[in-house]
Amino acid sequence: MKEKEAYVDFEPQQLIMYVEKEDGTFGPIQTGSYISKNYLDDFWEKTIKLRNSLLEKLKKNEITAIYFYKTIHDFNDVELSRRTKIPVRKVKQHQKVDRFKTAKLADLQKYAYAFDIPVSNLLQAIVVEDNEKKADSDKSKQPIIVKQTRTENPFVVITKIELNK
Repeated sequence: MKEKEAYVDFEPQQLIMYVEKEDGTFGPIQTGSYISKNYLDDFWEKTIKLRNSLLEKLKKNEITAIYFYKTIHDFNDVELSRRTKIPVRKVKQHQKVDRFKTAKLADLQKYAYAFDIPVSNLLQAIVVEDNEKKADSDKSKQPIIVKQTRTENPFVVITKIELNK
């Protein structure tokens, strides 16, 4: 690849590429990431739409939390079974709304570990509204940040809500 072809003007994500320079030698240049510049915003927009769509289905009891997180993490049933050491048959059952209630607490703990979330997140959804748009109309409102911290007790999580200053 020639030096002129490799250069991408994208300051947030830089990388080093070895290219053919104008004098015929090969050497490193610092350039921006083509993929990040052209596709990253689209990826995040689609990810947010998918998450919101799944959250609506979860609220309507059309899917289970296991299915929600499995889809968000892009796991298939076999991969989730391997990560949790729960048989594939049970993993499939726990994704059905009418069978989710038969999951044992030990199984929920295994799922939570695989999804890297506290067990409580399998039984609750914390939604934070986008206050930035509302802040334009009402200057007194500030965006908030929700932080969850694990504790040594695997069934307890600390949820902290802060104003973003």
